[in-house]
Amino acid sequence: MLLAYVLLFCGFVLAPLVVVVGASFEPRELLRFPPQGLSLRWYRAALQSDQFVEAAWNSFLVALMATLGAALLGVPAAYGLVRNRIRGRETVIGLLNSPLLVPELVMGLALLQIIALLLLEPSILTLTLGHILVCVPYVVRTMHAAIQGIDASVEEAAASLGAGRLQLYRTVVLPMVRPALYVSLLFAFLMSFDNAVLSLFLVSARMQTLPISVYNYVQYSLDPAIAAVSTMLMAVSVLALFLASRLLPMERLGR
Repeated sequence: MLLAYVLLFCGFVLAPLVVVVGASFEPRELLRFPPQGLSLRWYRAALQSDQFVEAAWNSFLVALMATLGAALLGVPAAYGLVRNRIRGRETVIGLLNSPLLVPELVMGLALLQIIALLLLEPSILTLTLGHILVCVPYVVRTMHAAIQGIDASVEEAAASLGAGRLQLYRTVVLPMVRPALYVSLLFAFLMSFDNAVLSLFLVSARMQTLPISVYNYVQYSLDPAIAAVSTMLMAVSVLALFLASRLLPMERLGR
C-alpha cells in the first residue's frame, strides 16, 4: 500500500512536467499532448529568439547579484545568531524568515509602493533588491543549521593559537561550512532565476526577466516554444541540483 501511494504521488507530481516536455517536441504550431511527432523546431526557435535570450540574460544577472547580496547579508546574520546571545534572538530569526510566510504578491505590492514613495523607477537594481529579500531566508536557514553543527571549542582553540578574527573565519569556519554555503547559494540563485510573482511588480517595460517574458508570450501565443523554454528551465534546475548532490552530498552538512 505504501509503494502504491508513493507511485501515485510521484505520478501526480510529475504528470504536468511530462506534459510540458512532451508538448515541446510537437512539430506543428499547436501546443498539445501527446505530440504528433518529434521535432526540435521550437527549441531552435526559442534559442534564436531575441526576446527569450535577452530575458534569460537579465534573469541570470539579477540572480547572480541577488545571490551575492543574500550571501553578504545572510551568512554574517546566521553566524551572529548562532554564536552571540542576543536578546530577542527568536524574534530576529522569525523576521529573517518572514519572506517565506508572506505571499510574494503582498511583498511585490509593498515594494512597488516603497519605490514610488522614493520616486524611483523600476530597474535592474530595484528588482535585485526585491530578489535579495526573497533569497536571504534560504541562506540564513541553511547556514544557521550548518554553523550550529560546528563545535565552538574548535574556534576557541584556533583563537588561542593566535588566529585573528578574519583568519579564523577563513581557515576554520569557512572550510567547515563550505558545503552548506554552496547549497544555500544554489537555492538562492534558483529562487531568483525562476521568480515570477515578485518580478511582475518590479520589472520595467525595457527590462524583463525570463519568467515574465514567458508570461507575456503566453498572452498572445500558445505555440510549443513556451514548452521548449520551460523544458530548458527545468533541465537547468535539475542539472544544478544533481551536480550539488554529487559534489556536495547533503549528509555532509551534518558533520
